[in-house]
Amino acid sequence: MTWRPSVILYAANGSTPVYTFTYVQNLPDWQTDSPSNIEITNLRSQGSINIPGGDKSADITVQGILIADDYTALTTAVFALTAAIVANTNYVLKIDKSPSSSESIRVKRVVGIKWDESKRTTMIKYTVIFKTLSW
Repeated sequence: MTWRPSVILYAANGSTPVYTFTYVQNLPDWQTDSPSNIEITNLRSQGSINIPGGDKSADITVQGILIADDYTALTTAVFALTAAIVANTNYVLKIDKSPSSSESIRVKRVVGIKWDESKRTTMIKYTVIFKTLSW
């Protein structure tokens, strides 16, 4: 049996599953970091002083496909995803790195879910963008 990584959204406590993303096609922003610092410069000297400031919030995007047997089931799946991932709610997104380890990221959805403009009746592509380190 082939191992496949899972992407699961949990409630803020990190242990109550809220939504399991199936058929995830892309996680383009997953492994990027976003450090911040304060830079102090002087007009008469060379160089600058950089004071580390921690990490900034960044976007993490989950792109996937919902697949169903017919249009009614697809519509149900679309509304289930929209209802499960409430805007401006604290979540923990867990992404498997291996069969025995995963990465937990504190996230919040602050923009709408994007749907492909496809006229298909059994599948639709979606994009969910979360803001990391936002709570």
